[in-house]
Amino acid sequence: MVLDPVSLAALATPFLAKGAEAFTKTAGEKLGGKVVELCQAVVDKFRGDSYAEQTLTRAKEMPESEDRQSALKGILTEKMKADSVFAEDIKMLLDEMPKDAASTQVAFDQRGQTVGTQTNIGNVHGAVNIGTK
Repeated sequence: MVLDPVSLAALATPFLAKGAEAFTKTAGEKLGGKVVELCQAVVDKFRGDSYAEQTLTRAKEMPESEDRQSALKGILTEKMKADSVFAEDIKMLLDEMPKDAASTQVAFDQRGQTVGTQTNIGNVHGAVNIGTK
């Protein structure tokens, strides 16, 4: 399937925002390794472009932010439109990822962390009744 730079950027952006470490921990080494390659290719392409570098950094700071992902997608699209070899490299890396990789949920283990007066408790199962009396 032939994908245009906008479509490629839309596929790659979540991986870039969340980072390879998150995918390695939850989806395994194979997917994590491909995300590392994808991230490195983008970092290399963005090097020297302070706006692109800052956009990538800000997306990683808040990976669930749609606004930050949208900004990153825009920069990535521009770079791929300007450099067809880079676009082909990104396409190849995305093609090598498992087909269900984009839907992989990244979970963060919060056991043992304390936030204010709230504590996340290990393996407790049951209803959560926040704000009820």
